[in-house]
Amino acid sequence: MHEPKTTRARVEKTLQGQSFDFKCTACGNCCKGPGDVYFTEDDLKAIKDYLKLSAFAFARLKRKLIQEKIPGYYVHRSGDACLLLVDNKCSVYPVRPMQCSTFPFWPSNFQSQANFRQLKKECPGTMSGKGKPLEAETVTRRVRKTEKEFLEPQQNTDKPIML
Repeated sequence: MHEPKTTRARVEKTLQGQSFDFKCTACGNCCKGPGDVYFTEDDLKAIKDYLKLSAFAFARLKRKLIQEKIPGYYVHRSGDACLLLVDNKCSVYPVRPMQCSTFPFWPSNFQSQANFRQLKKECPGTMSGKGKPLEAETVTRRVRKTEKEFLEPQQNTDKPIML
């Protein structure tokens, strides 16, 4: 089957003429389950400052939080839930990484009908009728912005990753 090549075409094919709505329910589902969370150096500094951690306490947190360094990012590999999820809430919400602040406008969520169905299944705030309806053009702009911001720290790699 032919897959659309442009972001706009993928979003339009995924939404099938429907508007998209999202309103976060603060359920924490997007922070749970296996997956990777990508932090820039600036993200980590913002977290250190927000939590008012000493250099020692921050180094200890970073050792627990980060399992890998890739070009542009430090990677937290979550097997169960993000380490920063405390009592089902993000402990660094005001300074959370770009990956978290742009959810659900990730390219992968609009890559295919199957991915979109999975998003709707896992995220009760997606297509619930409680968010402001967004047309494909607006969704496309938000997804493109996520792509641009996520790729920016990876400029010096020939194999960038994407959300």
